Amino acid sequence: MSYESVARRYGRAIFEIGKETGTLAALAREIGDASAMYSASEELRLVLDNPLIPEASREELLREIAGRATFSEVTKNTLLLLARRRRLAALPEIARQLALLVDQDQNVARAVVTSAGPLSDGYLDRLRAELEKATGRKISVTHRQDPSLIAGVVTQIDDQVIDGSLRTRLSSFRDNLLRT
Repeated sequence: MSYESVARRYGRAIFEIGKETGTLAALAREIGDASAMYSASEELRLVLDNPLIPEASREELLREIAGRATFSEVTKNTLLLLARRRRLAALPEIARQLALLVDQDQNVARAVVTSAGPLSDGYLDRLRAELEKATGRKISVTHRQDPSLIAGVVTQIDDQVIDGSLRTRLSSFRDNLLRT
């Protein structure tokens, strides 16, 4: 089941509450943490999504989780509302939508940098600076390793991919040789 439209509505509502109360960053972090907990535990999902478990028991469990995680009242109430409406399964998508709204609000773009091996912090800092200069936005860099690239770097920002990997260069070279 796709929860994208539901998640957009909830994400927008949470975003607006966070902006009004000045707690947007904390709220986004808490929703992300709640989503990670929900996604990481199959047992938790089975209990919270089970219609045979009384609503009061599910709510008690959510209140205990929110208390232990020191979630704000807004986050706790959001989780309780999602549980009552049987939409907790949308929580990961809600967290994703909320993160997108926060990034747009703060003019932040997320870049995924993939390399064959480890990259130094200095290299990632220089790359971040160049990407910020090119896009005019603040850039948050996530680094991943993929040995199949052989060498070089592939950078993805939103739907734009800059592929400087040796694997792609060799493939292009091979294609050019086959055409001639």
